[in-house]
Amino acid sequence: MFDELKDTIIRNKYLMYLNTIGVETEEIIEGIQASIEKNGYILENIFSNRSYKMLSPNILLEDIIFSEVSKHLHTNYKDTVIFEEYIKIDMKTLIATQNSIIERPNTKRPSETDIGFKTNLEYENGFVRIAKFENEMIEDPHGFGRKGHSILFEGLSIFGEENPFAQFLPSFLIWKNSFYYRENFIIGFTKNFNSIESDNILWLHQSIIDALELKLDDFNNGLKALNDSNEVILEFRQWRTDLVGHGSNIAKVEGCDLILREDYFLKFKEFFGDIQFFSYKIQ
Repeated sequence: MFDELKDTIIRNKYLMYLNTIGVETEEIIEGIQASIEKNGYILENIFSNRSYKMLSPNILLEDIIFSEVSKHLHTNYKDTVIFEEYIKIDMKTLIATQNSIIERPNTKRPSETDIGFKTNLEYENGFVRIAKFENEMIEDPHGFGRKGHSILFEGLSIFGEENPFAQFLPSFLIWKNSFYYRENFIIGFTKNFNSIESDNILWLHQSIIDALELKLDDFNNGLKALNDSNEVILEFRQWRTDLVGHGSNIAKVEGCDLILREDYFLKFKEFFGDIQFFSYKIQ
């Protein structure tokens, strides 16, 4: 069980944060492994779907990781304030994204999407889709559960990059008007694995928000940016569809997108000139 979860564990935001500040995590990972083995029955029999060989999204794994991290820090760093804002639960984004849930839009699934640069963008009710992330389960045609996944990353690029997203930006920076860490990206993408926090988040670089003269809406209304007339100009949306099995929380398709009102998209093009839209897939 631990070997199957190791990559997810290493990419957990608590461990990634400790690595960035120079804290050795090998001992913590050993503690996590022991705890997973102790709780293996719950993970394998309650959260696991054997037909699809997948774990249902759950917070038990993150609880185990957080407990081991906290124990290690208390033992070795109890006189040092080491848990900064980066690893606190981002309640604003959690609430905003929960209030951004929609039915899946009428757009191609990852398995139907060609990779590469595109010239034709998708329009929907006066908005342009400027970014999308989607994870699609590919089922075995003979009825033997899951065959694999098709994972799509697509969005605007002005630098010819084959992956248009900057990844691992902490989402709390959105609410501090500081969603950036380097200049050469347009879309930021945050991914959380088996977390109480939002799974997938897409948002624009803060300098573009500023250039378009937009402001954040109240997080209770969803993750949106408004103009001075309080009209929705930029909006994040997410969806999960086609749950498998009975009582399972495993979705066959889950994703999110970012849409920008057409007239502001024209302003966007005035700033950046030649804009490309790139689709990138992992299968």
